[in-house]
Order: sequence, then C-alpha cells, then structure tokens
Amino acid sequence: MINVTFDTLDDMLHFANRLAGLGQAGPAPLQENTPVVPATPIPQAPVSPTSRAPVQQPVAAAPAMAAPVQTVPPIQQAPTQTAPAQTAPATPVQTAAPSYSMDELTNAAVMLMDSGRQADLLNLLAQFGVEALPALPREQYGAFATALRGLGAQI
Repeated sequence: MINVTFDTLDDMLHFANRLAGLGQAGPAPLQENTPVVPATPIPQAPVSPTSRAPVQQPVAAAPAMAAPVQTVPPIQQAPTQTAPAQTAPATPVQTAAPSYSMDELTNAAVMLMDSGRQADLLNLLAQFGVEALPALPREQYGAFATALRGLGAQI
C-alpha cells in the first residue's frame, strides 16, 4: 500500500497531472462551479488460491470529471507467509461474588439519603425485612448492594 499526503489541492493536482503523463504543465485552476468528486478506493483483486494470479474483476466507471482519469493496473504481489497466530494469555474470570462490608453499604445508603432518596432506601430495607441497615444479615450484603446500585448509589 502506498500513501501519499499533500499539503494543498494544487500539490495534489500537480502530482496527478504528472502521474497521468501531462508533464510539467501544472494544475488547471479550479472553476467556481466545478464539482469536486472524492476519490474512491479501488478494491484489490482477489487472488485465486491455485494460480496466485489476480482474478479480473470489473471496475465501475468513475463519475465524469473535468480531467480524464487514468487507471493503473494492479501490481502482482508475491505470496507472503504469515506467522501462526499467538494466543493471548487468559485473563482470570471472577467466579465468586464480591463481598461488601457494612461500611460500604452504609456509605452508599448515606449517598442515597443525601440525594433525597430516603423513602426509596426505607422501602428497600423493608423489602429485605429489616428496619435498619445494621439488622441486615451478612449473607444478604451482596443482594442489598445490587439493589442500592439499582437506585443509583455508587458502590
């Protein structure tokens, strides 16, 4: 693949004219009503697995432009060998539910109360069958933390 970068449109036109064989004539000035048509990439021709010769594909005609466009035939490339893919080391997957402390649950509950959601917090405590957070059984800390997150708490 060859990438070419131009600083100005005039530089690009000058290069295109030289490439098309128009010599050193320089770029033609753009007229005010001349449509600018963006370049479209030319797809690479597929290679037959048995012959390694490019398979000819029809190329769609480019839209009419002020200057004729000359196409360049595809360059046949030698087959390349690729290295076998290397697998990335596996990332350990967390299999146990995270554990939460009473302090973490309390901090999240206080943030909810500070944001005006005290009634929602009291309803949540009632759903877990407790009147206050210290009465929540330790085995329900994870579920309670998830429910707090559902109300918008950061935990």
